[in-house]
Amino acid sequence: MTGLDPATDTIMSVSCVLTNSDLVPLDNEGFDAVIQHTPSQLSTMSEWCVRTHGASGLTRACIESTTTAPVAARALLQYIRRYVPEPRRALLAGNSVHADKMFLMAPPWNVILDHLHYRLFDVSATKEMIRRWASPAVLEGAPVKQLMHTAREDIRESLTEARYYKRLIEGLSPVSGHDVLGVNSGGDVNMTTTRAAAPEPSPASNHTMLNPAAGSIPGGGFVSGTTAAPISSSSYASASASVVGPTTAQDEWDMQKLNNASVGGTTTMYDGFRTDVP
Repeated sequence: MTGLDPATDTIMSVSCVLTNSDLVPLDNEGFDAVIQHTPSQLSTMSEWCVRTHGASGLTRACIESTTTAPVAARALLQYIRRYVPEPRRALLAGNSVHADKMFLMAPPWNVILDHLHYRLFDVSATKEMIRRWASPAVLEGAPVKQLMHTAREDIRESLTEARYYKRLIEGLSPVSGHDVLGVNSGGDVNMTTTRAAAPEPSPASNHTMLNPAAGSIPGGGFVSGTTAAPISSSSYASASASVVGPTTAQDEWDMQKLNNASVGGTTTMYDGFRTDVP
C-alpha cells in the first residue's frame, strides 16, 4: 500500500495464495497483480514507503503497470471463485490481516470481501497467544522473517509461520493433563506430556465427540495474502473435534450440520460455517 490509511492510501500490489485446511496450496502459481499508479499518486507516500517500495522495485512497477484496480479486483475474484465457488467459505488469512481487510472494504476491492467468510485467520493473533501462554522457547523457535515487504514474500512467510503453529496445535490433545512444549535447535517442536487418567464420562452428560469430515478439497480453502502489507493471508490449521451433547438423533444431526460434518447434502445457512472443514 502507499500507506496505512485506507481512507487516503491505495493498494499498490496484490497477491493471493489459496490453500486447503492443511495449508497446502491449491495450485502452484497463485495470483499476482501490480496496480497502475501515476507519479503524483505516489508522491504522498511516507518516507518508509518511498524507501522500501523504491528498493523492491514496486514503485517503478506501479508507474509502468497498465493494470487498473478494477481490473485486478475482478481478476482476483475470478481466481478465488475458480477454487472456492461457494460464497462465505474461504477465509482471508495472514499476519495482521485486519489491515488488509480495511483496504479491501473500499471499491473496487469490496467484491472480494463479499465473497469471503466474515471470519479472519490472523497468524499474528496466534503468535500473541503463544507469546503469553507458552514457554518463551516456543516463540523463539518460530521461523525468522526476512521482512522483504513484497506481497508474495509476505504470504510465503505467513504460511511458513502458520505451519509452525499448526504443528504445535496438532501436538496437543483435548484430554485433560499437562503439556510442556519446546523447540530444538532445528526449530522442530518437542513435547513432553504428563497426563492423568481421563475421568469416566457421566451418564447424565451424554456427550458425543463429533469428528470433522476427513480430508481437504478445493472449495474448503483459505485466501492467503491479498495486499502488500506485512501480511496476510490465509488462512489455517485443522480444528479439534467439537464436544456437543445431543439428546436425540435429530439433535445430533442438527449439531453435525452446525459443525459442517458430513451428513449428506446440506443447504442451510450453516453450510460453510465450519470453514476449517471442507
